[in-house]
Amino acid sequence: MARAIPQRVSIEIQPVPAAEPDRCDVAFRGSDGATDRGLALTLPAGRVGTWELTVTVRETVPAGGGFLFQRLGFLLGHRVQDYNPPGRDYVTLESNAAANLRLVVNSLNQSHRPSFAQVVVTAGVLAPGDRFTLRVGDRRQGGAGSEVYDATTLGSFVFAVDRTGSGTYRTLACSPATVRITSEPHADMLRVLGPSIVAPNEPFALHLIAFDRHRNVCDQYRGTVTLAGSAGSHDILPPSVSFTTQEQGILIVEDVRLTSPGLYRFTATDERNGLQALSNPTRCEPEPSRRLYWGELHCHSWGDTTLALMSEPNFKVHPARRHDQARQVGRLDFCAPGPMSAPNDEDRPEVWQAHQAAFRANDEPGTYVPFLAYEAHPGTGGDRNVVFLGHEATHLPMKAAMNDVMATYGARADVLLEAHIGGGPPNWTAYPTKEAPLLEITSGHGAFEWVLQRALRHGYHPAVIGSSDVHLPTLGAPMAAHCFRGRFNHELNIRDTAFGSGQAAGVFAAACEREAIWQAIRDRRTFATTGARIILDVSANGEPAGSIIESDGVVDVHIRAHACAQIERVDLIRGNRCLAAWFPSTLDATLYHTDEQPLGEGAYYVRLRQSDGEYAWSTPVWVSCADGSAAPSPSLPLWNAHEPVDLSLLRPNAAEQYQADLMTYLEIEEDPALFRDLTPVGLLAEAPGRAALFYAFYARDGWPVSIRWYYEFDLPRIHVDWGWRDFGARPTPTNIAEPAEMKESLA
Repeated sequence: MARAIPQRVSIEIQPVPAAEPDRCDVAFRGSDGATDRGLALTLPAGRVGTWELTVTVRETVPAGGGFLFQRLGFLLGHRVQDYNPPGRDYVTLESNAAANLRLVVNSLNQSHRPSFAQVVVTAGVLAPGDRFTLRVGDRRQGGAGSEVYDATTLGSFVFAVDRTGSGTYRTLACSPATVRITSEPHADMLRVLGPSIVAPNEPFALHLIAFDRHRNVCDQYRGTVTLAGSAGSHDILPPSVSFTTQEQGILIVEDVRLTSPGLYRFTATDERNGLQALSNPTRCEPEPSRRLYWGELHCHSWGDTTLALMSEPNFKVHPARRHDQARQVGRLDFCAPGPMSAPNDEDRPEVWQAHQAAFRANDEPGTYVPFLAYEAHPGTGGDRNVVFLGHEATHLPMKAAMNDVMATYGARADVLLEAHIGGGPPNWTAYPTKEAPLLEITSGHGAFEWVLQRALRHGYHPAVIGSSDVHLPTLGAPMAAHCFRGRFNHELNIRDTAFGSGQAAGVFAAACEREAIWQAIRDRRTFATTGARIILDVSANGEPAGSIIESDGVVDVHIRAHACAQIERVDLIRGNRCLAAWFPSTLDATLYHTDEQPLGEGAYYVRLRQSDGEYAWSTPVWVSCADGSAAPSPSLPLWNAHEPVDLSLLRPNAAEQYQADLMTYLEIEEDPALFRDLTPVGLLAEAPGRAALFYAFYARDGWPVSIRWYYEFDLPRIHVDWGWRDFGARPTPTNIAEPAEMKESLA
């Protein structure tokens, strides 16, 4: 049974800058036996062990006083705790002082509060020479330990003391201690990215990037990579390239050309290191009238008043560095890195100015288009990412009311409001709008097709995109089994993993220019992917996705897809029902469906799933048919229906070897009774990592759930999703922001 969890504790203290003489030494004692010490540590991402913070008192601290500990720019864990010794991120206190000390641990949500612990003097005094040690991830009672944050960054520890018992904490002279987190030394993945549409003999660049298992750019990677292309491309591609110290994990092959029209893919192979990658498809067309451009409209950089992750303009999150990542790692054509929350211009005008300067420095029409953005947190009605056409834009305060956000931006042609599922989901019942111009159907928090379904029921016509909502991971990197991002944390004690920073928006536009891309988005010539650069082209009666059309009779839907892995399944959704499904098991597919009994009002969109777990969704085509039916046939399956699976027939399989580990984890950290009929299904090798897949039923209401157990990490990670296909089949209960009748149910 799961352990009883006491009431959560939150620490809301902000220290005052000072230079108090007490000393705090930092060490990370790895589970491998090695220990790193100092006030400027360099550690690899994902290393497991115990943080040891040892305070030496230099001046007296009386009863009522104490010490405060903060982390900035990185995380120790989603939720550090002091009540479960076998669990991860267990915090303990050990002291040689005669004074009585009380440990207070921020167990509410450490990812949203920088202060993670206090040591309070309850009786006696801490005298000069007294020492105590705070351990985060104490493993001495069988605990799992703690993990160095899995994204490369520059973080810090802040230490402060209250020497009077007044409640005011003043920082120590030795504060802050810095923690530079690097990638792991070994590459786990290669990625090859090229353009999606080119003309014959048009020069372009091919990007090769090496990643570690946390999907950080592996700047230590060294190796020779053999390149090969489809027939017709071999004479314009170098046979091999080498990664040296100069490349830092990113190698850009310039002046690649395709001599003849056709569809091309490139392969990259490093036999010595066991790495191989297939590029995204590139379509070579004579005089293409439109191109497919890739971008990111919801990703974060310097400017954070809510998470204490991006509050300093370091090498990872400065807006200039975010544009570098977008251009080199993600090979994006447009991007809008922005503050997680609007900066207070009276206190920190330099934050917005830095974003404007980075915009100007990267504005290269024909090559790359930057946009300016920030995230609004109204508190009710759901968060919105606010995207501006021009760089001279100004913003509202972070917590401006939803009515003010809508009144200020809702009707402006030079602003896009992007509804997403990061903080609060959109509540269109309480805050209706004439349109929902931009809808994020997948992000670093998961997939959310249910939000599109709600938009359709409200009569909205949104452009569908994917965005990473990236915080500290590398912008434009592939998805990762990245902890602390999942949406299932409302049901779990420890927040689960989710898709990392791979999601992207595909936009069909005439040119890689600001006005052209902006107009294409407003015209809804978009689609979303979880990261793979799939070419997904959908039309109805000859009109492209995003159109609003009328039909006198049948509706002919045409689907053309060029994928980055085998296409496992394609669903054609009309309204809230699945109209047709295909199972191509090919890289490319051309599909047709004639709807001979269309609805009077119908919205048609496509959901595609690759064999590696990547998804794509098209923006709908809205069709009015004067002679159409009033309601869909009840014989059609619901959009989120699952085919029945006899769990008893799934064994034996390779996932069985990990069931005991998963059950131990659930018993220590969660409640195993939450998942009924837990059944191993098989092993997965997907973009986020290698995992054992399990099916189960959510015990509270019988919904099917899938569990991915990422066993390859030193501290295994877990991802839980609704349904046995993870496209966002329903919201978590505490995310239901609309009336009960809006909820979906499985057929």
